[in-house]
This record gives sequence, C-alpha cells and structure tokens, in this order.
Amino acid sequence: MGNEKQTAETPLAFEELFKDIDLKDRAKAYVLIEAEPVEIPYILEELSKIKNVLSADVVTGIYDIIVFIEGEDQNEIGRIVIREINSIKGVKKATTCMVVRI
Repeated sequence: MGNEKQTAETPLAFEELFKDIDLKDRAKAYVLIEAEPVEIPYILEELSKIKNVLSADVVTGIYDIIVFIEGEDQNEIGRIVIREINSIKGVKKATTCMVVRI
C-alpha cells in the first residue's frame, strides 16, 4: 500500500454551503404594456424611476413595451403594476405574466 495521506473533510458552514443560492427567492414578472405611441418616451422615463423595474424595452407586435420587474412576492408585483405602472400617463393596458419555476 502506498503512503496515501488521508484527510478528513471539514464540514462547510451553512452560509458557505448556500453562498451562491438566493435563499429568499424574489418574485419576477414580465409586464406587457399597450401604450399610446406618442407617450412611449414618457412612459420609459417614468418606468426608469420605479426601483423594481429591472428592464423596459420597446417592442414590435401587439404590445408596445415589455417590462421586467422584481418584488418580494406576487402581492408586491401586483401593487407595482396597479399603483405605479398603470398610473403612468399613456399606459392603456398592462398585462402581468408571473415567472414560475418548473
């Protein structure tokens, strides 16, 4: 037999074990906005002021802007859409699509 050195593995601390995993999963959603075309620049400016908005892009097709938002849970997502996004001048309709993990 060789002179192989055996070492005992040191257990990882809980924090180290999960350092790359967000233990508090945040809710995420895409918000599909139908807008008055003339108001799109204004809407984008207002969306940039909402802290939960991660991105907002003007797109072609039946929607005018697609927004990616994040919140603590689906209730916060709902509040953001109802209170902040729907209240922006020029937003005709906002459809929320929650991100799910399957």
